[in-house]
Amino acid sequence: MKEINQQVNPENQDNKNTEEKPKKKSWFKQNVGATIVMIIMLIAIIFLGINLMVKQKQHKEEIADVNAKNTALVDSLKKDNFTWLTKVFTWTVRSEMLRENLEQVKLYSQEFIKYQYVDNIKVVDPSGRVIFSTDMKDQNVITEWSNIQKLAVIQQDNKIIIAAPVLGNNIILGAVVIEYKN
Repeated sequence: MKEINQQVNPENQDNKNTEEKPKKKSWFKQNVGATIVMIIMLIAIIFLGINLMVKQKQHKEEIADVNAKNTALVDSLKKDNFTWLTKVFTWTVRSEMLRENLEQVKLYSQEFIKYQYVDNIKVVDPSGRVIFSTDMKDQNVITEWSNIQKLAVIQQDNKIIIAAPVLGNNIILGAVVIEYKN
């Protein structure tokens, strides 16, 4: 009879098999504590990673700000040094122009042009004519620098142009115009 019952009711047989075998729990259900610890560690790692990326971004921004400030400071100091150098050279040119010794001015200019940042030196007479230039194509050209009354600093592209008047005793002897590479 049992055989007939089993043949007639195969569902009962499946139920017996499932009842005999206990359901296997997943690893996560068996180890709840370990699962919670792993989730907490994963959240902590993600948090630390995001925090690290934010700090790196802030650090890069700070470095860029410091670099910009330093570049501006270096440019300012360079401009100040070029201005001072132009003043000193103008005093030298003045003393030679008062003696009417233009050959010595040319020698000074030829030595001064060897300085790595100096690009061109012009000596202008009171009428605006370039009486000496380290660039020969500027020689005898009329410029706007003849009426300069005080030191002028102009920044163009990659050049700093500094012009200074050469003053004699109550008269303007001319001007010195120096172009510096930036």
